[in-house]
Amino acid sequence: MKLARSYIVGGLAAAFLSLPALAQMGSGGGMGGGMGPGPKATATDCSKAANPQHCLDRQKAQEACKDLRGAARQDCVTDHMPPPDCGKSADPARCASMQTQRLNCKGKYGAERQACLKENPVPPPAQGTRGGGMGPGAGAGMGGMGPGMGGMGPCGTAGAPPCPRAAPPATPPAKP
Repeated sequence: MKLARSYIVGGLAAAFLSLPALAQMGSGGGMGGGMGPGPKATATDCSKAANPQHCLDRQKAQEACKDLRGAARQDCVTDHMPPPDCGKSADPARCASMQTQRLNCKGKYGAERQACLKENPVPPPAQGTRGGGMGPGAGAGMGGMGPGMGGMGPCGTAGAPPCPRAAPPATPPAKP
């Protein structure tokens, strides 16, 4: 009888001690979690941003696309942002081509946008510019990333020395 009473008292004590933790849980379990709507994003103070004009443009684009979700929202935000200054680009011709593609596909989302992008191809980046891949670039190393970066550099290409081979592993001396 004493044993049964101690189990009952212990169970009630555990239940009462866990009530404050249960009261703090959100709708999906966990502390304030759940699948419900999260806290609303507060507007950023663009006057404190490194580039205030870009911050304001981004806020306007986000507001214009607030009803869309996923890739369609991302494409919409891209459409509503002002074009970059191609004069400052490492590859101005490619930048201009991308801007033409952007204008031609503006307002199209999903499969329609993908088809439009295929109809308006952009040339590959010039060697030595960002996005030039792993091939030889302006400097030694990976795709023009500068000297000392290692990896796939200009060795083995036309006019460059052949790539060095790895040294064979040293064999341990034989034990007598």
